[in-house]
Amino acid sequence: MSDMIPAPAKSPMSRRLRWLLIGSLTLNLLVVGVVAGSVLRFAGDGGPGGAGRSLGFGPWSRGLGHDDYAALREGYRAAGEDFRAAWAQDRADRAALVAALRAEPFDMAAVDAIAARLHERGLARMELGQRLIRDHIAAMPPETRRAFAERMAQEPRRKRDEHGRTATPDR
Repeated sequence: MSDMIPAPAKSPMSRRLRWLLIGSLTLNLLVVGVVAGSVLRFAGDGGPGGAGRSLGFGPWSRGLGHDDYAALREGYRAAGEDFRAAWAQDRADRAALVAALRAEPFDMAAVDAIAARLHERGLARMELGQRLIRDHIAAMPPETRRAFAERMAQEPRRKRDEHGRTATPDR
């Protein structure tokens, strides 16, 4: 009887709680990914077109022209947003998150702290972007705002593929 292998200790975290935390982390990382995509969009030349267009400012992106993107990019810079530093922080936190997820013993508090940092930075960038787009639209002369609205109205209709998934037409 002494050579029996002891049963592994049961995790103190319930299965439901673990899935809830994983879901929360996934949602946080999704938000950060969308924000990072929009930040990447403004890091280079910016402007309409290209694969990252829809990530920039959500429903507003379709109406923005090259000059609008340039003005918004300058708004980010004027607000003191340092894209390179933010990306470096995000990369470091993602690496720390991977390490924390692999660590034994697993420390959920460490994962939560890293996810919270990623989430807070992402929210701050999103809030800045929303404020900038709002101020930019408010400053448009009426004819420019109407042209902006027309470009937004011309967004292509979404189609469903053969599997019933939403697909956008190629541009």
